[in-house]
Amino acid sequence: MKRGIILNTLSLIFLLAFNYTAVAGDIVAPVQTQPLSQHDLVETLTGYGMVSINPVGVVNINFPRAGQVMQLLVTQGQVVKRGMPILQFDTSPMNSVSYAQALSEVNFARSELKRVQGLVEQQLATQSQLARAQKALSDAEAALAAQHKLGTGIKHELIKTPFDGIVSALNVAPGERIQAGTSALQLARLDTLRVLLGIEPEDINKVKAGMAVLLTPVFNTEQSIEGVVREVHGMINPQTQLVDVAVSLNAKQGVHLIPAMRVRGVIILNHQRGFAVPRQAVLRDAQGAYIFVVRHGRACRINVETGIESSGFVGIAGPFKKDDRVVSLGNYELQDGMAVQEAR
Repeated sequence: MKRGIILNTLSLIFLLAFNYTAVAGDIVAPVQTQPLSQHDLVETLTGYGMVSINPVGVVNINFPRAGQVMQLLVTQGQVVKRGMPILQFDTSPMNSVSYAQALSEVNFARSELKRVQGLVEQQLATQSQLARAQKALSDAEAALAAQHKLGTGIKHELIKTPFDGIVSALNVAPGERIQAGTSALQLARLDTLRVLLGIEPEDINKVKAGMAVLLTPVFNTEQSIEGVVREVHGMINPQTQLVDVAVSLNAKQGVHLIPAMRVRGVIILNHQRGFAVPRQAVLRDAQGAYIFVVRHGRACRINVETGIESSGFVGIAGPFKKDDRVVSLGNYELQDGMAVQEAR
């Protein structure tokens, strides 16, 4: 008796379920869902470039007088410390003569002034003669000061580096005679290195000064260095056919880079936190972007506006609820209101 009642009850439940499906025409779609959550979304732009010497940090070692390079104590590309000897320079004999003449004229003008002052005291010379003697001494001292400034009084000079840096260029050889103003070598500050990243011309309007950049040496991807966009060049580099973006480096981290090193740079264009869904959860049609969420066992279409796409997620905004579960797989076959079976 009881067994018959149970069988009848099960049959009734089965018939009701069958009739409901047949009448409603429901097709149960298997889907995979996940909860709606917030993410840190970062929009980036990647470029490749090279570590270079910043012209602002380059100092030319030259001499205001002619002379001869007696010794060259460094080589191009060598890292040097402040106070390290780099070059010995001898002043040319002609310049040395000029200094000796200037010194002699000062000594003569002083003795002449003293003589004229004695004559004035004896009323054997006029005030006009005294004024001329004083002017002669003033002119001679000015000429000697100029020679001092040129360094013509220094016969042998040992040049030392004024700061920690690198020898970026050598323009002379040992024993070479050089004219006044010749650049003997160039020193570049290591704490002012920069990176020039090549960016596609169509992306250049996205980049602004002040944006953060994460730099990674091409051959050492485990090392990362922070930088900042300082300037965006206004023309295409003829060698790379890209637009150069100058990135300045943190002084302490910059010591890990050397000129001509190849690097990969990721420019942070935008960074925000908000609701996001997997890229495959967002669908599009003539009405725009939309997602499906599951409510009461059925698919519910939600029209959304998309934002930053980052790490496989897309930022969204729309009339969804914080506790909604988003369909991440199986959404391509869904229609609004379709019954679904969730596999979480």
